[in-house]
Amino acid sequence: MQMIELDASEWNTSDDFVSALKIAIGAPDWHGSSVNAFVDSMGTGGINAVEPPYVVRVVNAHHLGQDVTELIAAISSAVEKRRLYEAARTGEDVMVSLEMTS
Repeated sequence: MQMIELDASEWNTSDDFVSALKIAIGAPDWHGSSVNAFVDSMGTGGINAVEPPYVVRVVNAHHLGQDVTELIAAISSAVEKRRLYEAARTGEDVMVSLEMTS
């Protein structure tokens, strides 16, 4: 499984995270910035340059503000819920996850 590591050491805002995630997964220019936009593109494939299976790991996140960590957690949780839903619905597991370490 491909591991994509995002270094959060120079991030200050949620926009910094969103920009880094879009670049890392090869999102198209028209890609949205909402939780749902990431769930759709990461959970279905065929939209981003990077295709499942992969794990996005955010490292050096100890200094991030609550708004950024809550956004990372929200996307992570929503991607996992979509993964479980699709696996139950279709029997296929789209192996994608987002995790954060300090």
